[in-house]
Amino acid sequence: MRTVRIRILPWHVFVGLYTYALAVATAETGLLEKLTFLQTQRNVSKHSIESMVVNSLGIALALLSGFVILAAVSPKYQMLNSTLFYSDTRCLSS
Repeated sequence: MRTVRIRILPWHVFVGLYTYALAVATAETGLLEKLTFLQTQRNVSKHSIESMVVNSLGIALALLSGFVILAAVSPKYQMLNSTLFYSDTRCLSS
């Protein structure tokens, strides 16, 4: 059972990050669509306050998601190299 978990962990991380990236792409597409509709229906200029807010929100979302993905794949935060020894009552880490 333990070896199956160890073998599936990289795929689990990949699928989770892939799903997260798709959610961020969906949010960015929604922001772009909202801005496009604002500019076509109400004649909002490209340099108006609303356009700047939506663009800033999109950039902030992209940067935040980049930091989250970087932290998830960073080797500093991964504990794959530590071995675990199981006793009858508790788990001991070496």
